[in-house]
Amino acid sequence: DSVIKEGEWLLSQIPKKTELYKYTLFWLTLNAQQSKIMGMDKVFVHFVMNHHMKGDAFWMSPDELTKYYEEALRKSPNLVGSVAPELVLKDTADNVHRLSDFKAKYTLLVFWEPTCGHCMQEVPRIDSVYHADLKAKGVRLIGIRTDDPVETWKDFIKKHKLSEWTHLYDPDRTSNYQSKYDVRTTPSIYLLDENKIIIGKRLDYSNIATVIDITERKKAQQTSSKK
Repeated sequence: DSVIKEGEWLLSQIPKKTELYKYTLFWLTLNAQQSKIMGMDKVFVHFVMNHHMKGDAFWMSPDELTKYYEEALRKSPNLVGSVAPELVLKDTADNVHRLSDFKAKYTLLVFWEPTCGHCMQEVPRIDSVYHADLKAKGVRLIGIRTDDPVETWKDFIKKHKLSEWTHLYDPDRTSNYQSKYDVRTTPSIYLLDENKIIIGKRLDYSNIATVIDITERKKAQQTSSKK
């Protein structure tokens, strides 16, 4: 939010259709697009939707603008601070569940597939961190299968004793989770608060607890400041 505010102020001081305006808008957008800082995709979406799509990126071709617009559309439903998109999925027994029905202080969504090399390492690590720390913090684990045969998925769950997870999948391909959560690689991990607000994304086993601790400190500071 601070980057958006200051970026907008900076652009407001520069005449449009100038090289300086071009350079400034280009840098603000590209810096946000390439940033490794969680949450900076919100900056990218803001500048694309409020400037590029309104004719301010006068130097870009229609094809280039289309690529920016499509990327912003992929990111906009799953920005940090937004309500997590609803999902309707089935469990291993083909019972139907809605994401909004799960009640927990924190919900960790893990989109994964059992033969993905990174997933084969990351999922057991997340399970270990869960038992060591996350469970005590009120985290609920929801694993969402993205690919591979169902039996391979179930065998992996059994082999690694992932019994405290809620395991879901989309056999009917009706949930549109790939688009809603921009799942282009696996594992893709999202952390939600008790109101299903996205507070973390693109995480790994090593930083989930850190995001929760930061969230808890912010809540404590806000509570303290109101007294």
